[in-house]
Parts: sequence; structure tokens; C-alpha cells
Amino acid sequence: MTPTNADPRVERSRRLICSAAIEEMAEVGYGAMTIESIAKRAGVGKATVYRHWAGKLDLVESALDLVKDDMTVPTDGSVRERLVAMLTWLAEFLAGGSAGSACLPALVSAAQYDESVRDFHHRFSAERRQAFMDLIDEGRATGEIDPALDARLVTDTLVGPLFHRRMFTAEPYPVDEVGAIVDLVLPR
Repeated sequence: MTPTNADPRVERSRRLICSAAIEEMAEVGYGAMTIESIAKRAGVGKATVYRHWAGKLDLVESALDLVKDDMTVPTDGSVRERLVAMLTWLAEFLAGGSAGSACLPALVSAAQYDESVRDFHHRFSAERRQAFMDLIDEGRATGEIDPALDARLVTDTLVGPLFHRRMFTAEPYPVDEVGAIVDLVLPR
């Protein structure tokens, strides 16, 4: 994290480098990308990258944290409505063809061969999954969701179809059908 009083030029440079890292990873994969290729894409020197990050994984973590920050948990509406909103955001993100979305297969692939990437991937995914589980737990506490349901299992069942379509088919999950997943998993 950068201090809140960071120089705006430094923050702009960091964001530019993070964007370049996401684009590079989406294009060539984690294993083939290098600090040199990221620096070249960002239009900065390699030393500038190393001034902010210890290495490739450290940079990728920062870059993906920017993407993660785009997902917000709505505070208005019923738990069901907020779940639909979060799943809609996720479906749009996965279907949008963004570089961030394209990084997903590269991250999964790299996690199979690199223990440090695997640890990061599991930690990164767990944080995102926790936002869904917290909302489901809120619904269980208020009676909007059956208290007997397991929040982890419900979360996996809700997001699973979206990731399945992204990773294993040519067609992303239709954004306008996200509510049907919630209705199937959490009948009224």
C-alpha cells in the first residue's frame, strides 16, 4: 500500500506500471512476462519498477489488488438484491474481455507450477469469496436466508457457474441470467 500523502506523480506511475503488468500477464501469461517487458510496456525503466516492487509476484499482487478494489459490496437493498448486484458485477467482469479478466487463466496456470503464486492466488480468491460469505451470513442472521445453509457452499454454488463459463466454454455466463442462479440456489 502507498501512503495517503504519496506524490501524485509517483501514484500515477505505480498505476501505469500495474496496468502494464495486467496487460502483459493477460497477453503472454505469468511465466513469460518479465519485469523488463512490463517496464517497456509502461514506458519506464526497470529500476523504476524495482523501486516500488521486490519482484514480479509482488507487482502482480499490487496490480490485481487494483482490479479487486473495483468490486464493491452494495449496502442498500435486501441481501438477495445485493447478491445479485455482486454476481452481476462479477459476470460483467468475467465477460468483459478486460485484461484483468484475461489474467485469470494465467494466474490459475501459474498457480499449478509456482507455490508462491498458488499461495497468492488462494489468498486473493479467499478475500473475494469472503465478501460473498459475509453477505450470506448477514442474510442467515436476519432470516433472509435459511440459517441452516452453509455460507461457503452457497458462495461456491453461486459463483461457480460464472467461473466455469469463463474458464471452460467459449460463451461467458449471460449477465441478465445471474438472478436465475440466485433463485436456484436460494429459493424464496
